[in-house]
Amino acid sequence: MKNYHLSCSLKKGNPIEGEEYRIRYFFHLMYWQSFDENHSDILSSIKNKRQLLEKFAKHAPYTRSIDRKKWISLLRISLQRMKQGHSITYVPEEMNKFVHPLITKEEFTHYILEPFFEANFWSMNHITPTEQAYLYFMFGVMNTYLEEDLLDTPDKVQESWGWIESSIVENFEKNFKICFTTSEKNYLYVNLAMIHLYSRVFGTKKKVDAFGKSAEDRDFQHIFPVMYPIMQQFFSGVARRIPELNTYYEKNRRLIFQYCMLVRDIFIKHEQPVIFYIQSKYGKTQELWAKKRILSMTERPIKYSASADQLPDIVISDYPIDKKAYDQTNTQIFYWNGQPTKNDWARLKAEIIKIRNEKNRSILEKLDFVN
Repeated sequence: MKNYHLSCSLKKGNPIEGEEYRIRYFFHLMYWQSFDENHSDILSSIKNKRQLLEKFAKHAPYTRSIDRKKWISLLRISLQRMKQGHSITYVPEEMNKFVHPLITKEEFTHYILEPFFEANFWSMNHITPTEQAYLYFMFGVMNTYLEEDLLDTPDKVQESWGWIESSIVENFEKNFKICFTTSEKNYLYVNLAMIHLYSRVFGTKKKVDAFGKSAEDRDFQHIFPVMYPIMQQFFSGVARRIPELNTYYEKNRRLIFQYCMLVRDIFIKHEQPVIFYIQSKYGKTQELWAKKRILSMTERPIKYSASADQLPDIVISDYPIDKKAYDQTNTQIFYWNGQPTKNDWARLKAEIIKIRNEKNRSILEKLDFVN
């Protein structure tokens, strides 16, 4: 219970003690992680669930189906707690000041809250400003926002930038030598703000999931073998100038991992392509067919070289070639069948991934995160 800043005593009528907004968050995570849709009393007890989910999709198109189901589950828990006499009387400053980048509090109340509580026979008169602030905040921080979600709201987004988020984005550009577009910056600002708000409000030093498992650095590095250790260096450098980040990290050990998740797609757009050259004893048409298939086998940057003399990253061949020509280079030689098998394609894909990781690692390790 300490992970959620709560305490428990079975000797009391209300065994869970703590701020009501934390109790609801605890119940939400416990139910969501422990039950599926078919076995959740919370979801099954919602009136007009299908119609409400459709309405939410219309007025919050930036949410996924699973996001809307998580949200309606939190609403149902809040309704149940209010009916039991447990109202929210206090929320932290972050909740009172929160501004959603895509929906105003008035729109949120009209299109999201009112339909739900009316369908479930609960008067909006019971929804105090404090309850409203809590629900509005949760609706914001429980989501991730993609670039395309934020394209039509640059002015509104820019008004809510915080200096910490702005500094991190500036350091991303400086340290990783990338010039972000306006939409990329908006994406980073908004999601960094959501991550930091969540860390400040619900963070804890020993976070575990509903099953008692906590994630370690090795788990995160397994997912991001190249990026995670680099992001750790970046974070250490930035945190020396922004001490608040150390507090966020103490409360949220997933913070650096979340940064990796956030920048992954942007970095992919800016990464250097893997360059390949292909030759086949079966002639030009075979080379053309293989070239087209290789170019379409991944969404990551990959480029064809018209000549082996241009020192590509990998030379693909179905007959022996002179390896001495590449002794002093980093070019890899890859042999496969003249008519590539399924296993050949799998080997090639693995080799391309390996080359890409090494190229990225080589570039990232040369970066300076101190200054």
